[in-house]
Amino acid sequence: MNSNIELPTHSDLSPLPASEPTNGFSKSLRLLTPNDFKHVFADAEKFANRHWTLIVRPNQQAYPRLGLALSKKQLKLAVWRNRIKRLSREAFRQHKTELSGYDVVVLGRRGMQDIDAETLHKSFLHLVGKIRKSGFKDRVK
Repeated sequence: MNSNIELPTHSDLSPLPASEPTNGFSKSLRLLTPNDFKHVFADAEKFANRHWTLIVRPNQQAYPRLGLALSKKQLKLAVWRNRIKRLSREAFRQHKTELSGYDVVVLGRRGMQDIDAETLHKSFLHLVGKIRKSGFKDRVK
């Protein structure tokens, strides 16, 4: 092991400013109950590309919420489903300001397990752009 590498000390690390919003994924940002999911599926618009399918509905709130619906039929192994859940949560967390005011349900697509994380993230970002450009939130009001 190379001992010449200097690691940053606590004093070198600058804390985030208090005005900076946290990038967490709290319970308020999740669709948790079956009724939450039913509400989204009842009157939603579907946005899809080669890698993701997102079911989206405006939620009349200042923040977005995410639900995950990854089935065994599409992603057979639990390892695959868990990886896609992690990747979708992270992509949602990073782009939640662009999705504010929407409830989003992520559906699994067959073959997602073979795609690298960077490609899946770019693909998710592409769909975020499509959602924003659609004006779906403004049409529903």
